[in-house]
Amino acid sequence: MILSLYRSARQPAMAEAGRALENAAARPDLSLLATEDPYIGSEELRRRAARQAGARTEVLDGLGHWWMVPDPARSAEALTHFWETLG
Repeated sequence: MILSLYRSARQPAMAEAGRALENAAARPDLSLLATEDPYIGSEELRRRAARQAGARTEVLDGLGHWWMVPDPARSAEALTHFWETLG
Protein backbone atom coordinates (compact mmCIF):
# COMPACT_ATOMS: atom_id res chain seq x y z
CA MET A 1 0.00 0.00 0.00
CA ILE A 2 2.73 2.51 0.92
CA LEU A 3 4.55 1.71 -2.32
CA SER A 4 1.42 2.65 -4.28
CA LEU A 5 1.40 6.00 -2.50
CA TYR A 6 5.08 6.64 -3.22
CA ARG A 7 4.73 5.60 -6.85
CA SER A 8 1.81 7.99 -7.28
CA ALA A 9 4.12 10.88 -6.35
CA ARG A 10 5.88 11.06 -9.71
CA GLN A 11 5.48 13.27 -12.72
CA PRO A 12 3.14 14.46 -14.03
CA ALA A 13 1.10 13.93 -10.83
CA MET A 14 3.40 16.09 -8.71
CA ALA A 15 3.35 18.97 -11.22
CA GLU A 16 -0.44 18.84 -11.31
CA ALA A 17 -0.62 18.84 -7.52
CA GLY A 18 1.72 21.84 -7.42
CA ARG A 19 -0.49 23.81 -9.77
CA ALA A 20 -3.43 23.18 -7.45
CA LEU A 21 -1.68 24.24 -4.22
CA GLU A 22 -3.64 27.48 -3.94
CA ASN A 23 -6.85 25.42 -3.73
CA ALA A 24 -5.61 24.02 -0.42
CA ALA A 25 -5.85 27.48 1.16
CA ALA A 26 -9.61 26.98 1.43
CA ARG A 27 -9.02 24.95 4.61
CA PRO A 28 -6.51 25.09 7.47
CA ASP A 29 -3.24 23.34 6.66
CA LEU A 30 -0.07 22.45 8.48
CA SER A 31 3.29 22.00 6.80
CA LEU A 32 5.81 20.04 8.85
CA LEU A 33 9.33 21.08 7.93
CA ALA A 34 11.73 18.42 9.19
CA THR A 35 15.07 20.16 8.63
CA GLU A 36 17.08 16.95 8.12
CA ASP A 37 14.80 15.41 5.49
CA PRO A 38 16.85 15.05 2.29
CA TYR A 39 14.03 13.53 0.25
CA ILE A 40 11.48 16.28 -0.25
CA GLY A 41 13.33 19.31 -1.56
CA SER A 42 14.99 22.34 -0.11
CA GLU A 43 13.67 24.33 2.82
CA GLU A 44 12.99 27.24 0.46
CA LEU A 45 10.91 25.02 -1.83
CA ARG A 46 8.92 23.59 1.09
CA ARG A 47 8.26 27.03 2.58
CA ARG A 48 7.12 28.38 -0.80
CA ALA A 49 4.73 25.45 -1.27
CA ALA A 50 3.35 25.98 2.24
CA ARG A 51 2.76 29.69 1.52
CA GLN A 52 0.98 28.85 -1.74
CA ALA A 53 -1.23 26.39 0.13
CA GLY A 54 -1.92 28.87 2.91
CA ALA A 55 -0.38 26.46 5.41
CA ARG A 56 1.19 27.23 8.73
CA THR A 57 4.74 25.84 8.90
CA GLU A 58 5.99 24.03 11.96
CA VAL A 59 9.76 23.52 11.97
CA LEU A 60 10.98 20.21 13.39
CA ASP A 61 14.64 21.12 13.72
CA GLY A 62 17.02 18.19 13.58
CA LEU A 63 14.40 15.64 12.50
CA GLY A 64 14.42 13.77 9.21
CA HIS A 65 12.06 12.00 6.84
CA TRP A 66 10.59 9.80 9.58
CA TRP A 67 10.24 12.82 11.89
CA MET A 68 7.70 11.13 14.18
CA VAL A 69 9.99 8.24 15.16
CA PRO A 70 13.00 9.77 16.95
CA ASP A 71 10.97 12.36 18.88
CA PRO A 72 7.32 11.30 19.12
CA ALA A 73 6.60 13.74 21.94
CA ARG A 74 7.70 16.78 19.94
CA SER A 75 5.92 15.47 16.85
CA ALA A 76 2.69 14.94 18.79
CA GLU A 77 3.01 18.40 20.32
CA ALA A 78 3.29 20.03 16.87
CA LEU A 79 0.22 18.16 15.62
CA THR A 80 -1.80 18.73 18.79
CA HIS A 81 -1.03 22.45 18.78
CA PHE A 82 -2.25 22.72 15.18
CA TRP A 83 -5.42 20.75 15.90
CA GLU A 84 -6.17 22.98 18.90
CA THR A 85 -6.15 26.04 16.61
CA LEU A 86 -8.94 24.53 14.54
CA GLY A 87 -11.52 25.14 17.26
